[in-house]
Amino acid sequence: MARKFTIMAVQNDELGTLRSLAEDTFIDTFAEANSPENIAAYTSKTFSLEQVSNEFHLRDSHFFFARLDGEIAGYLKLNTRLAQTEQGLENAMEVERIYAKRAFQGKGIGKALMQKSIKVANNKNVDWLWLGVWEKNTRAIEFYQRQGFQIFGQHGFFMGNELQHDILMKLTIKNNSTKH
Repeated sequence: MARKFTIMAVQNDELGTLRSLAEDTFIDTFAEANSPENIAAYTSKTFSLEQVSNEFHLRDSHFFFARLDGEIAGYLKLNTRLAQTEQGLENAMEVERIYAKRAFQGKGIGKALMQKSIKVANNKNVDWLWLGVWEKNTRAIEFYQRQGFQIFGQHGFFMGNELQHDILMKLTIKNNSTKH
């Protein structure tokens, strides 16, 4: 039997679910490689309901849930204009967060969410997608490279009180034939 896969915009009444999923997938991905204190400091600030709600209501941020057979399997956060975490990137869109629950990894969720990102980028007529990925997250870096992303820089961020570095990667959006 074929499994039904959908990607839909997160709705206002799903903010609690989004907040829980965002925190859970982040902890699942990074807790092993970071101190409990730094994870707690980061998640308590980044994934509070107030913070997630503020980000959700930004005009230039967009959240999507991926569902497999009706069950939420992952999520995506896209940013344009001033919502991007790096400014000065002309006509770009940021893939700030793209996560699949561990139970759904290897089932095409990440690839489908990336395809959704490209579709949204095309609809917004941006020239390129970009993202930051922790330099120690080799699995994610390899995934993004398989999707066609190339390294173009880096930036620092704090995980609790520890300065860490993201590799910045970009993908040129080729379907901009409507731009003049």
